[in-house]
Amino acid sequence: MEASWWTDPSDLDPDQRKVVTLSKTEDHLVIGPPGCGKTNLLLLRAAYLHRQGVTNIVVLSFGRVLREFLATGSQHYPFASDKVQTYVRWGADMLRSNGIAFDESDDFETTRARLYDALVTLAKQGYRENVHDVILVDEVQDYSADEIALIRLFADRIFAVGDKDQRISDKTGALDRLESLGTKRAVLTSHYRNGLKICRVADGIKNLIDSPSGLEATSNYDESTYPSTVDIFAGIPLGDQVVQAIPRIQTQLLAYPGEMIGVFCPRVGDLDEVRALLDASSLGAELHVQRAGAYSAFSPDRLVVLTTTMGAKGLEFRAVHILAADKLKRFPTQKNLTYTAVTRTKTSLSIYHQDSLSGYFEKGLVACQSTKPPPPPIEELFL
Repeated sequence: MEASWWTDPSDLDPDQRKVVTLSKTEDHLVIGPPGCGKTNLLLLRAAYLHRQGVTNIVVLSFGRVLREFLATGSQHYPFASDKVQTYVRWGADMLRSNGIAFDESDDFETTRARLYDALVTLAKQGYRENVHDVILVDEVQDYSADEIALIRLFADRIFAVGDKDQRISDKTGALDRLESLGTKRAVLTSHYRNGLKICRVADGIKNLIDSPSGLEATSNYDESTYPSTVDIFAGIPLGDQVVQAIPRIQTQLLAYPGEMIGVFCPRVGDLDEVRALLDASSLGAELHVQRAGAYSAFSPDRLVVLTTTMGAKGLEFRAVHILAADKLKRFPTQKNLTYTAVTRTKTSLSIYHQDSLSGYFEKGLVACQSTKPPPPPIEELFL
């Protein structure tokens, strides 16, 4: 788990160092691909500001799982973990501190809409006591244009990081809105998380195979130390997928001590079924479940993290197992969701599915093969 966080200045490249020390008197938007260090830089920026006496800050995450992950990283820096909050929790606390009751709905989109309306009303009152020195926003691409403009009203300065290719919310426009508000844009291109085979899968999903704009072209992953692998288990039901995954996860826990292994399910119903099977297996004591109604702090004693594909947003793992992967195509933002899920892993990616995958996902999985398949004979085209 500790490998996810930078703990030494040598961990940063020159471009990353520049991002941390950007001007305090301007708003900043940092754009970059998966694995370029955006989340680490967000926390380092918070530490940089805090060391200079800029203490009235808050770090916002879009989802609760990412909030718990960020909180583990904040332990390395000179500010309390309670400065890391989800957008909904921050907004609700802001309302309550002004004597405005706010109850969260079980439906996220309903809560989101109600929170926006209530915060707009509060912002119009113009109370300076509600304004932070700086608000730092992770995964900013998942906010709407109106939401990010509203958040900006509650801060003297904003520092945001994001990537349009990882937008999994149905809301859009935050990146463009920030720039229209005069936010200075910084772009990172080098990335370090994803092995080359993982990059090729991701590039296939985005139709950027062998492109200078793809992840493979800008990867700095150490392939010699941890050769990347991609494995596919096709045409098997969910229960059998779990049976296939268990021994692989056991091996990975031994091969990568202290590192997190991710197990993703697109739907909560599938997650609950997988949880029951893993709880009853030899991995039960290693399992950490992150789902709605059961979020908790990450633990170095439970390194097998089971969550929804959306819940995995912003996290990183040494190995990832995507179960019921065929169901990713049911989501409105399916392509970005698939891309985001794939790029959570550093070294090993295992894909399990019963029904067919989307064409773009298949393209990526074919692209990661070391050699391209030869043209098949006509006879093989008939079942």
